Amino acid sequence: MARKRQSNESLHRQAVSIMEKHLRESIGATLEADARCNECGDTLSIDLVKDASSVERNKSVGPVRPDLSVFDANSRPVRFVEIVDSHKPESNVHEYALENEIEVFEFHLNAARELVGRRRNRALDASLTIKARLKELRAKRLTVDAHTLLCQRPRCEECSSPLPLRTIAINLTDCWKCQQNVKVAVGYKDHCDLEQDFFTDEELEFVKENGVILERRFSSTIKARYLANVCPQCDQIQGNWFLYQDPLHDRFNLPQTRREAYGPCDKCATRVCMSHGEYFDYTGNMQCIECVKESEKTMCPNVPESECFYPDRCQERGCYFQNRQSLSIQQESPSTQDQTEQLSLPLETPSSRSEKKEMSEEWREFNRWISERSSDTNDHDRSDCGPKSESLE
Repeated sequence: MARKRQSNESLHRQAVSIMEKHLRESIGATLEADARCNECGDTLSIDLVKDASSVERNKSVGPVRPDLSVFDANSRPVRFVEIVDSHKPESNVHEYALENEIEVFEFHLNAARELVGRRRNRALDASLTIKARLKELRAKRLTVDAHTLLCQRPRCEECSSPLPLRTIAINLTDCWKCQQNVKVAVGYKDHCDLEQDFFTDEELEFVKENGVILERRFSSTIKARYLANVCPQCDQIQGNWFLYQDPLHDRFNLPQTRREAYGPCDKCATRVCMSHGEYFDYTGNMQCIECVKESEKTMCPNVPESECFYPDRCQERGCYFQNRQSLSIQQESPSTQDQTEQLSLPLETPSSRSEKKEMSEEWREFNRWISERSSDTNDHDRSDCGPKSESLE
């Protein structure tokens, strides 16, 4: 046990020495490190030597004693750097730093790393992880595992929550029906899909200004209406599955322009429907999208408990379900014309069979005569070629 503790302490001291060297050499320049925001999950770029004038190791600052302390020109601590190996830093470090507005950054030597396999010997796996992390520290590939920084996004005025990043992209793709170029609008919220039903009024205006047609249409695939992209040439909707979930959708979409903005706040826009649960209300209409879809349903008068897919088309061409049922019946049973043709064919008799047999024998004799005739002509041509060659000689 003593040997293991001694090796851990030596690795910890080695990591502290490496970090201290980087901090001292980078004073007056920059020392970049990556970190993940505690609230929104964005990747942050941090300068560890910002406003730094000196670096002290294991120096007591008030009631705490961090591994590395960064001081400014007025000898005021601005940043604590902790190297975590087998034990976490004391809790009073974070409390003191929070009270005095001091940033705290932690580098965990035993943090999980990529390309480190899972083995039965956990001690071996942990040692490989620490060695990989020490190599990263020497190469200045710094990744902060824990910090006390606040989110850098703008916040909601009502609840002070970080606002989500909403992106509306206008892409150029090919229509699945007419194969013509068509502009479509797709949305993303913090790298997650944002369907057109959840666009705000400003986003809908942006989409309209860029020549994208969005209409509330019925989709027979999902059996519901939604705000869909429409092709101006053939008036067909461009399904969201091909725009969002198709694994090859990015390969066929050419980006044209995009709009990025923070907000509105999801917490303030969250409403509760007694029938469908929580939903987002960005427009202030206080209407559940699922309730709106149900209210827009047109029930078929001919088939009970079935929604009419195309009411306007059914008034012109008849009921969709009845036409589909009659079409399936026609496909299953042979047509009347085929039946009449089969009835008009004469029945096969013994005499007709003998006639067919004689006809087949005549065809065989004719083919045999043709083959013999062709062979005789070939022999004659060869005989004609012989004397001519002799005369030439």
